[in-house]
Amino acid sequence: MVLDSPGVTKDPDAYPISWSRRNLIAVTCGIEIFYQNLDSKTVSHLCTSLFPGSPGVIQWGGEGCENLLASGSTKGSVALWDAASEGGSGKRLRSWFAPVTKPVRSLSWNGNILSIGSDDGYLSFVDVRDPKEYSQLKKHRASLLGLQWSTDGLYLASGDRDGVVHVWDRRAGKLLLDTEDPTKKIRHKASARALAWCPWQPDLLATGTSAPEGKIRIWSTSSMSSHSPSPTQTIPLNTSVLSLHWSPHCKELLSTHGSSFAPGATSASQMTYLDTPMVNSITVHQYPSSKRLMTLTNAHSKPVTHSCLSPNGESLFTVCPREETIKMWQVWSKRPSPAKKASAFDKYTIR
Repeated sequence: MVLDSPGVTKDPDAYPISWSRRNLIAVTCGIEIFYQNLDSKTVSHLCTSLFPGSPGVIQWGGEGCENLLASGSTKGSVALWDAASEGGSGKRLRSWFAPVTKPVRSLSWNGNILSIGSDDGYLSFVDVRDPKEYSQLKKHRASLLGLQWSTDGLYLASGDRDGVVHVWDRRAGKLLLDTEDPTKKIRHKASARALAWCPWQPDLLATGTSAPEGKIRIWSTSSMSSHSPSPTQTIPLNTSVLSLHWSPHCKELLSTHGSSFAPGATSASQMTYLDTPMVNSITVHQYPSSKRLMTLTNAHSKPVTHSCLSPNGESLFTVCPREETIKMWQVWSKRPSPAKKASAFDKYTIR
């Protein structure tokens, strides 16, 4: 499926699409947000942004908040919309400005708690039932481009433009690696926007970096310590990694990409770009072998900046702002249940 999306933001750091647990795909186009019910194929207009700036990031709520969509604008405002009524515009439940009115760069839900990452590195937590109750943290020094709660809701990963990734322990209310020593932090050599927690092993976190590094790393919260914040695995690709998803059905990790480049550069001005099968691709890696199982070369003609996985974990939507197109791909399927082995007790009855 290919959808034309005129007006979709050209910002490569934006999150202009989101797929809900109710099988609704939402898309931002200028100051408008539309969504399509993929079961009924009905397209609805959700809202028009009422505040300065356009929606740069949108995110459907998780379990218990399936009808709610949060939108963060390029001017620092956050709005909450209810899409429960089919066939009509959504109802705006509430809106507020982030305490520091900088562009909202990332959003992530954990139950009723909405986490907000802004351009100045602030991380805010808002209970959507009572938006007056919020807390704010400042541990990042650069734009907070990525936020992801772990599938068990215990950890929050946040990644910034400078390549720093923090892991927050919800139970302890602090960083998992709470140290000022830069050598004992999760630090990459390029922007760390792509983050993904594993659904079948919740302690596993995958991070991906853009140019000039282009690597995927796997981390384990169970083995992290301030003495050894080292990845359990590193996959060098020499290609910008722009989004990541673990399969819920098998031990595989999917990545979307932009440009490829020769290794060794430390800045964009030193880079030599290469034409490889990884350019603008969708790629699937096996875990833990890191074997590359599939590469769909040139899935788009330009970088695949963002993607979202379907609620059943089988399909993927990708977006290419420079093409103004969105595409849907079938990537995984549920594995059949193993055949039941015959047992002697199946033939006889014990009285």
